[in-house]
Amino acid sequence: MKTIALTESELVEMIQQIVTEKKKKSKKKKKSKKRDACYYKVKSRYDVWPSAYASGALVNCRKVGAKNWGNSKKKKS
Repeated sequence: MKTIALTESELVEMIQQIVTEKKKKSKKKKKSKKRDACYYKVKSRYDVWPSAYASGALVNCRKVGAKNWGNSKKKKS
């Protein structure tokens, strides 16, 4: 095995380069969660989030659409 003569400053510089390369590689973007109009409508209506009632309302809102969710049915006479 060969020995390499390095000064302390050269060794420190090499370690810093390796650390900065690792940091650059490890930074990943987080996935954004599904936040549509229904999410904001339901979240504003329910005090406790997340709850079973709020989650159910979110599912119902996504079924009928945000424009139609929460509107009562109007009867024609």
